[in-house]
Amino acid sequence: MRNALVLTVLFCLPLLTYAQRRRNDDTSHYRSAPVPAHLMPIERAYGSSSIGSVYFYGGKKLSSPYSLEVPFYELNDPAVTHHFQTFRTMTTLGRLTALIPLGYILLRRGNNNATYWTVYGGSIAATLTFTIIGNGQVNKAVTRYNQMLRQPRVGFSLSSIPLTGQAAVGAGVSWGF
Repeated sequence: MRNALVLTVLFCLPLLTYAQRRRNDDTSHYRSAPVPAHLMPIERAYGSSSIGSVYFYGGKKLSSPYSLEVPFYELNDPAVTHHFQTFRTMTTLGRLTALIPLGYILLRRGNNNATYWTVYGGSIAATLTFTIIGNGQVNKAVTRYNQMLRQPRVGFSLSSIPLTGQAAVGAGVSWGF
């Protein structure tokens, strides 16, 4: 039991010292670059849960949340990037947690089944926790991404008038997606 406690403390110590930086979600008013026009909204499938979600981009089903990395980085929003990086960190921690029972098997000295099942059950609970937190972070990133796409886009155009040969200047605003 003592080995299980030591392994748990050594694994959780980095998590306790991890200080999550809070990002201000109102950074859209301070953007120096406009939102790229080619980006499309991300849809979350009906019936998706916090254990796993199915996403659609441009009407096509994505194989995993990692497929969202390209549109997220093209948007270049600090809040979206932060949420996605937190998702990646939590997923990695969840995968590393699955190795704890293996480490216990290799390092144990006695034959105590109760301790093994405690370590095994604890690693399953920790993996599920990291998965749920990570999927919550990617859902926050998708929500913020879609909010950024709904902002108005301002543009100007210049075209020549065929009969007079003069140039006509036009301004436009696009709202929604």
